[in-house]
Amino acid sequence: MLGQLPQSTQRDLFRPMLIDFIDPGHELVLLANTIDWQYFEDAFKHHYSENTGRPSVPIRLMVGCLILKQMYNYGDETLAQAWVRDVYFQYFCGMIFFEHTFPFDPSDFCHFRKRIGVAGFEKIFASSVHIHGKDEVARQAKFVVSDTTVQENNTTFPTDSKQRKKVIDYCVKIADKLGITLRHKYKKESKQLLRDSYNGHHPKRKGKAKKARKRLQTIANALLRDLERKMNELQKKRFEKDLEIYKRVVNQQKDDKDKIYSIHKPFTKCIAKGKADKQYEFGNKTGSIVGGVKGKRLVLAIKGFIDNLFDGHTINPLLDQMVANKIPLPKELAYDRGGKGKSEIQGVKILIPSPPKKKDTEYQKRVKRKKHRSRAGIEPVQGHLKSDFRMAKNYLWGENGVEINALMAGAAWNFKKMMERLKENLSDFIFQLVSLRFFPKIGLRAVA
Repeated sequence: MLGQLPQSTQRDLFRPMLIDFIDPGHELVLLANTIDWQYFEDAFKHHYSENTGRPSVPIRLMVGCLILKQMYNYGDETLAQAWVRDVYFQYFCGMIFFEHTFPFDPSDFCHFRKRIGVAGFEKIFASSVHIHGKDEVARQAKFVVSDTTVQENNTTFPTDSKQRKKVIDYCVKIADKLGITLRHKYKKESKQLLRDSYNGHHPKRKGKAKKARKRLQTIANALLRDLERKMNELQKKRFEKDLEIYKRVVNQQKDDKDKIYSIHKPFTKCIAKGKADKQYEFGNKTGSIVGGVKGKRLVLAIKGFIDNLFDGHTINPLLDQMVANKIPLPKELAYDRGGKGKSEIQGVKILIPSPPKKKDTEYQKRVKRKKHRSRAGIEPVQGHLKSDFRMAKNYLWGENGVEINALMAGAAWNFKKMMERLKENLSDFIFQLVSLRFFPKIGLRAVA
């Protein structure tokens, strides 16, 4: 059953009301009063039953916590601790009185993410764009820039030895769970073999490490065969996907395509970036479209991709997202040389850096150069999305977590920009009032 926040404004002798001691000009208070919370209530209430079951966590409380979690780079558990300390967090989530405990268990975040799915987070992201108003969104969408980056998964650096050791441990765990007696568990031997496989490039350890890796592969295959022989048909069907992944992990070769780099996140891709400090990144590609207005850029579209797409093929899905969210399509989109291919997609002209044409005038060359240089403005936006809004590493489970984390990072960026805008407007308004009080002529002119 859908839970509701307390609406009563009746005062309590022993509990202070938040509105009595918080700063009404604080950016979180201004943002909380600007967001249309009823929109989320109407959008998500069909996920709940009307009259049966225990009352759920209120939708505003849950959505508000998810926004705060992404804006201030907190995890599910760490947000609960910060929420109790920060009165502005509590006001933002719709609380009336100061609360001494977090109102629900952090595991409810996971249940809510599964409940509303990717489509629900698309609505949260769309609201973060539309909150800026039609005029501002249209101004941002006149000329946009786009690029991709890698959203790394929370996985260890993959090596054949570590992967095979994990398969051995998982096989033993499944056997214990099903009550199957394996011929041999190899616990002590596999642990020592993993140690022997370390530093395999050293001349004195190369031969020993190679034998250890081969022996781990032999043990893993033997355990998989032994486990499958002793499982009945129902058990095989239950663990069919897991066993298929284990077989691929144990027997994949260096030059194989579509390799598995993480057992618990098999959708992880190895993406070559060519960076000096990090040649490869293990995660998923994320594309974004950012408004071209300098200094106040908005994230107009953002999407996480499971497949390792060519950069140019990420443009069309991002434009589709803009259309679905009722954001006007731009006339021009600037991309780097990685997006070469089509010169126009859905009526949007794709600008790729290229040598100037002989027939171009000096003015045309200067305009083209300026537009291509403005594409670099997306780089700091992506840097902040990764470092400040939890897009550097994806901690969410499952394939949907890739897209959900990207959408919430983009929404957090847009809400943060709205906070800055509201605070700036409030400061201008206060300045005008002060000017009107002490300098009537100047103040009147400023207000006019």
